[in-house]
Amino acid sequence: MADVPQLPANATIEALRRHAPFDRMDGRSLEFLAGKLVLAYFAKGRQITAPEDGVSRRLYIIQRGLVRGEHRAGTAPGPDVVEYSSGECFPLGEVTARRPASHVYTAEEDSFCYEVRADDVEELARLSTPFQEFCGSSVGALLQQAQASLQAAYAMQSAVQQPMVASLRDVLRKAPVCCSPDASLQSALETMQRARVGSIVVVDEAARPLGIFTERDLLRYAARGGMETAHSIEAYMTPSPACLPSTAIAADAAMLMAKIGIRHVPVVEEGRLVGVVSERDLFALQRMSLRDINHSIDAAADLEGLRQAANLVRDLASNMIAQGMGAEHVTELIAVLNDKLVRRVLDLEFRRHDLGGVSLCWIALGSEGRLEQTLATDQDNGIIFSGELPAEETRERLLPFARSVNHTLDACGFPLCRGDIMAGNPQWCLSLEEWQGKFDDWIRNPLPQALLHSSIFFDFRALWGDAPLAERLRGWLIPRVKDNQRFLRAMAQSALQSRPALGVFRQITVTRGGDASASVDLKTHGTRPFVDAARIYALAAGLERTNTSARLRLSGDRLGMPREEVESMVAAFHFVLLFRMRHQQLAPGKDPNRIDPESLNDIDRRILKEAFRQARTLQSRLSLDFQL
Repeated sequence: MADVPQLPANATIEALRRHAPFDRMDGRSLEFLAGKLVLAYFAKGRQITAPEDGVSRRLYIIQRGLVRGEHRAGTAPGPDVVEYSSGECFPLGEVTARRPASHVYTAEEDSFCYEVRADDVEELARLSTPFQEFCGSSVGALLQQAQASLQAAYAMQSAVQQPMVASLRDVLRKAPVCCSPDASLQSALETMQRARVGSIVVVDEAARPLGIFTERDLLRYAARGGMETAHSIEAYMTPSPACLPSTAIAADAAMLMAKIGIRHVPVVEEGRLVGVVSERDLFALQRMSLRDINHSIDAAADLEGLRQAANLVRDLASNMIAQGMGAEHVTELIAVLNDKLVRRVLDLEFRRHDLGGVSLCWIALGSEGRLEQTLATDQDNGIIFSGELPAEETRERLLPFARSVNHTLDACGFPLCRGDIMAGNPQWCLSLEEWQGKFDDWIRNPLPQALLHSSIFFDFRALWGDAPLAERLRGWLIPRVKDNQRFLRAMAQSALQSRPALGVFRQITVTRGGDASASVDLKTHGTRPFVDAARIYALAAGLERTNTSARLRLSGDRLGMPREEVESMVAAFHFVLLFRMRHQQLAPGKDPNRIDPESLNDIDRRILKEAFRQARTLQSRLSLDFQL
């Protein structure tokens, strides 16, 4: 290592501002950081830090160059190889936790790094909330910025559609709730409660906005402790709030909220406050509310009605992303409404077929079974039945019904499964005993095809009909898998075949898609590593949940995984899922899961890369736990 002359503070600050989390930090915090930095040079091949160096006492921020980290056996689980480039920090988790590095960090090329002492990192975290949040979960902090970017993209798209082109003057529904800067916090809170609003604007004598205080501010200060309700609101408000003129449109407000992460925007005319537009106001601008969509589904009596309801569900999901709802909630919303739509299809088709005396349960499989449907999801479903007649005879009665449902769903925008994993296929329309036989054969003979089926069918969920049939199947299945180490190990070995799309060097790995263009498959190499690992851990823990996030959190608790580590993995999974949905909406007609990484902006590439690193970490733990 060689020290080099330190850059002027203002030049250093400007260089830092180009990267997260420094782009969200205030000037005072950045000045503190700039004053503590030492710029060091590491020649290509030079080791920077390693586990044997003991407790990590320096954080490194790459100014220029490339650093490679190789996982050291015997340390905490982590990806085998990680790469860091300009603006990225290492080893952040180890410095904040005051523990040795888990990787050997080496300069992959001639590199310049800012060094920050651990004590100064700790002090910076006290000075800067954005930096503190980044230390707690760098993935979560990056995710917030990336999600804001996604929201901005959707807001741009929404601006050409009604009703997001409505002027803010037309959106405002009530007079603004405001107070003077010398009003007490107590009186401001009482005013907000009486008006039933989530914010109050602090104005001067000319009604010009000086600051804003919101429910989120209240929670933040309450969490820190020491709030004095007798003090003036000026001590707690956010000063100089971002405002928009009343001539701006709703899409402008959505864009502003997305860019700077706020939920309330004061609206002014000639500098004077005339109202406040909230995230909830924008939500209310939806062409169809949830109640309206539910009514549309319930009222659908034919194929055309069902198609219209399905389109409304997809429109609502797209708009929810635009208004800041995360992937976990969007996919849950899609699943709830799609479940209702599928049940309506099943109700209508059931009336058209004579199935008296047959007890059946329609089960959702794959992403639908996991409550993780995106905007472009094909069908994966099956039937469990029971009855007094021979299974073959009952199946012959059920197949016309099942095929009618499959084709109606296809007409509603849920494509037929290319692998024919649908209830209309005799292989997946089975009695309870036949399903038990299928699973038993897969467990006893974990061949590649059996493992492929396991990855789909272990995610089954009762959707319509006699739900106890599905409950009986799961109750029979879980004990047979939980302690079967041979089968679980085979599943883990199969899961490790879908590696995250992260190359040895700084670039994201690309492959050739159907159109021969270089791209990343965000399903196979993005979400699948999380889904597969979560399934295996849940089965090993005897959990009945099918949702990936729930599986990771519950099995993580049972395995003793640090909560921050689990939440980073969940956040990374949700980002890739959200990214898939954004791509499906903004690039219709193309491969729904493939994207060219060169088309992404810097923050999107960085968080995608970080998400892939989290997938690697999860797979490294899986490999270690199952001795692969």
